[in-house]
Amino acid sequence: MKRAMARRFGWLWAALILLMGVGYQCLVHSAVVGGQIESIRIALAFLPLLALACWVATRARNKLAWSFILLAAGMAIYVLEHQERWGLAAAYGIPHAAIYLSLLWLFGQTLWHGKEPLVTRLARRVHGTLRPELAAYTRRVTYAWCVFFASQMVISALLFKFTSLDIWSLFINFLNFPLLALMFIGEYVYRVIRHREFPHASIFDGIRAFSNDAARSTSAKMH
Repeated sequence: MKRAMARRFGWLWAALILLMGVGYQCLVHSAVVGGQIESIRIALAFLPLLALACWVATRARNKLAWSFILLAAGMAIYVLEHQERWGLAAAYGIPHAAIYLSLLWLFGQTLWHGKEPLVTRLARRVHGTLRPELAAYTRRVTYAWCVFFASQMVISALLFKFTSLDIWSLFINFLNFPLLALMFIGEYVYRVIRHREFPHASIFDGIRAFSNDAARSTSAKMH
């Protein structure tokens, strides 16, 4: 009984978080295209910096350097917002590009000669010893993720340059996570259909393995 109630509340909490996330993205998009008053635009523009400041205060090792970076970013956003009304777009567009650039580097540098591809490493931690054909497949998946990360940045830049701010905002605010989910689901479905002989970890197993790998890497760097 308690387990059923806990599971039910877990789903309700997840649904609430999802609804809050969608509502927040709608608010950001409305503000980017000029549909909100100035005070809301300013508050939303500085919210990502506030979140980063919390991380700096609790986790960052070089707090002084990060503080200067945050200060410079805050001044740049303020100037862009008051002169060009691009401060809000910069506050969300730059982190979008920075996150995908970081992921591209994280996955891509493991494809260099002599290194184990990241997806191969994660699969090894889930399944143990890998057969040669599975190791080759996970290398190709690592390449596919690199193409996805690069495509996100290129499409965002092209939309910002050649289309309206409305269309660009729709891409980074509404299509970002659905495309990410589609990439996960598409790879999983392809793997199940094309490679029936492989042991198939779930999408959540892969996400958990990636999170654990990131935590190990962070812990090793800190020590």
